[in-house]
Amino acid sequence: MRETLVLVFQALLWPAVSALFTVEKEQSSYEARLHDDIKLVCTFSKVKSLSDLHVIWRRIEPKPEEEVYRYKRGRKMQNFTHPDFRERAHLIHEQLNQNRAVLQLKKLRIKDSGIYQCIVKVGDDGDYDGDYKDITLSVTALHNPVKKKVQKTQLKDEVELSCEFEGYPLAQILWSDGQNINLTEKSRNSTRSTNEDLFNVTTRLAVRRDLSRNYTCSFLTEGRVRQTATFLIPHEIPSGSSHQYVWIGAVVVVLLVIVFVSIFHHRRKHSQKDRRNEASKCSLQFPQTPANTDSLLTVNENRAQIGDITREEHVEKLQTHRDALTQQYSRPVRDEEQTAVIPQ
Repeated sequence: MRETLVLVFQALLWPAVSALFTVEKEQSSYEARLHDDIKLVCTFSKVKSLSDLHVIWRRIEPKPEEEVYRYKRGRKMQNFTHPDFRERAHLIHEQLNQNRAVLQLKKLRIKDSGIYQCIVKVGDDGDYDGDYKDITLSVTALHNPVKKKVQKTQLKDEVELSCEFEGYPLAQILWSDGQNINLTEKSRNSTRSTNEDLFNVTTRLAVRRDLSRNYTCSFLTEGRVRQTATFLIPHEIPSGSSHQYVWIGAVVVVLLVIVFVSIFHHRRKHSQKDRRNEASKCSLQFPQTPANTDSLLTVNENRAQIGDITREEHVEKLQTHRDALTQQYSRPVRDEEQTAVIPQ
C-alpha cells in the first residue's frame, strides 16, 4: 500500500520537477594572469525564447557588491554596470543560443579577484523562474626578477644583503646560507602596494663580511619557490677604492673646468683692454671730422683767415729753416774738398 502511494506521489510531482529552471557552472574556480583575458561560464536550462531571458553577472566578494553585466530581453543594461568593469566586461550573445551565459573580462586587474555570481532568469518580472551559481576568480602576477644589492653598514665587519621583488599574491620570504641554515628570523622586511595593487617587498639581511659563504633569498607562493637570488660573499662586496677613484676623477674634472674658465675670462679681459688702447691711439692720431658740411665750411673759413694773417711770418720761418739746413749740410762738403786738395 505504501509503495503504491509513493509511486502515485512521484507521478504527480514529476512534471513540476522537470519544469524547474536550473543554472550550472562549468568550473567552480578560475585562475588568470594580470592583464590577460578570461571567460567565466555558466549554463542554464533550455528556454523557449531569448526575449524572455534575463542574465546578471555580479561580484559579491569582496564587499561591497559590484554589478558586472546585465542583459535583459535581448539588450545590455549599461546603466547597471559598475565603472570598474565598463569597456572590459562583455556577455557573448552568440553563446546564449547554446544555453551558455559566458562573461568575458578583458585586461584583468588584481582587484578583479573574488567571487562572481551568475544569475539567470526566464519569464516576466512578476512570474519567472531563475537560479544562480557562484564562481571564484583568482588573478595573479608573476614575480619580477629579484633585484639584489650589497652595501656596507656602519659596522666595519659586516655588510647588508637586500632583495627586492614585485608580484601577487604576497610571497613568503626565506633566507638560507650555503649550509642550508635558515636565517629568515634575522632578516628585516618591508612591504608596499604599487599602482597595480602588486606587492613590492624588500628584505634585508646583515652578514659578516669576513666569512666566505653563499647566501640565498627565496620567495615562495603556494608552497612553491618562485624566485631566488644568491650572493657570493666576500666576492660581491663593493670595493671602497673604486669609489675613491670616482671621487678623485670628479674633483679633477671640476678643477680643469675652473682653470679653463679662468683662462678664458682672463684672455677676454686683456683683449678688450688692448682694443680700447688701440681705439684711443687712433683717436689721437686721426681726430674726428666734423659731422656736417656747415661746420666744415666754418673751419675752412677760419683757417683761411688765420692763413692770411700769418702768411708773411710763415714764409720768414721757412726761409730761416732753409738757410739753417743749407749751412748744416754744406760745411762737411767743403771740409772734404779741402782735405782732398791737400795731398796734391
